[in-house]
Order: sequence, then C-alpha cells, then structure tokens
Amino acid sequence: MSMDLLPWVIRAVLIVVGIVVAIMVGTRKKKYYWGVFVIGITALIMGVILLIVSFITDLSLFYALYLIAAGAIAIIIGLVIRNRWEKNR
Repeated sequence: MSMDLLPWVIRAVLIVVGIVVAIMVGTRKKKYYWGVFVIGITALIMGVILLIVSFITDLSLFYALYLIAAGAIAIIIGLVIRNRWEKNR
C-alpha cells in the first residue's frame, strides 16, 4: 500500500467505527457512554500506530497527533458521562 493511501484508509476506518458506535448507542440508550469510550480507545490506538509509522516514513505527524488528541478527549468524555450516569441512578 502506498503512503498516499494511508490517511484515507485511516479516515475510512474511523468513519466505519463511528457508524458502528452510532448504531450501538442508538440501540442501547442506557449505556451510551460505552460507545464514546470505545471510539476513544480506537482513535488513541490508531494514533499511536500512525505515530510509529510516521517516524519510520516521511508521513506528517499531524494525522497521528490529531487521532491521539481526539482519542484522549473521547475517553475522558466517556468516563465523565459514565460517572454522572451512575450517580443519577
């Protein structure tokens, strides 16, 4: 696979994971924090993998840092929502 296709593959995977999480959240209304948490873990892992690939090749670090930041933010949001939901029950 050429390095020009790598960012598009990552975007496609994130879109598919986002659709799956949206379906998951739509069917389970009580535990919607779980979907946000899973998408955060997925984005964080993909960001770390892309960071390693960008160090090996001449790919820009922008994509990796964006995925790591988005993953960390989604994980934090998922955990905060979970704590609030459990307190209200």
